[in-house]
Amino acid sequence: MEWDADALLDPEIAKIVCDKNGKIRSAIEHGWFVEGKGRKSLFAVLEKNGNGEKISVFEIAKLSTKKIPLDIQEPLNPKEVFRDYQEKIPGQFVHFDDSNLQVIVRENEIQFSYLKPDAEALLPIFDFKNLPELQKQAEIQGRKDFYAYEYSLMVQAFVASTRGLFNWQIWHWLNDTWTNSAKISSKEIEAILESPDQGKFVRIFFQKLASGGSVEMQSNSHGSFLMIIRR
Repeated sequence: MEWDADALLDPEIAKIVCDKNGKIRSAIEHGWFVEGKGRKSLFAVLEKNGNGEKISVFEIAKLSTKKIPLDIQEPLNPKEVFRDYQEKIPGQFVHFDDSNLQVIVRENEIQFSYLKPDAEALLPIFDFKNLPELQKQAEIQGRKDFYAYEYSLMVQAFVASTRGLFNWQIWHWLNDTWTNSAKISSKEIEAILESPDQGKFVRIFFQKLASGGSVEMQSNSHGSFLMIIRR
């Protein structure tokens, strides 16, 4: 996961990239965090070294950062935020590597979209209300796991394709203790499964911004996603 130099600086990473005054060293060019599952995590740093560059890798036992309120980093610089996109017309950006990934910027709203119907779409569950209770709970948990997977895809597609947009690093978005309260609940999933229209866009993540406004992510369970920032 690529580090965003403009976002929250975890103390363990600050020790690696900052000088004694707490400023990011001018030699630092990029950084990547690799979360360890059952082992130490790694942080790799690319920095200038004479006429060339060098990569150093550091072990991190655990990040100690406590959750902070999510926010966008106004004023936004479109050339920096959307550096992986091409501006086709004013306010409309298309990703260089995937034209299905697009952004529309309006005065008080930024909308990311990835619209590509899935050949193997999630099948609706018919007559959910009449299923045995154990089967209902299994279907709800299965859909919850599916939305969690789609959420991770949206973080990688939308958040990771920008720089200097949010004050959270990518790994903060993937930290359950930071995000679980903002994700779709079992009760909301139950209402969806009881609905005759299970293919519509549903909100699977919603978080208010510290400065006002909100961020929400939507999925139609058919391979299309939205992330809408209201400010």
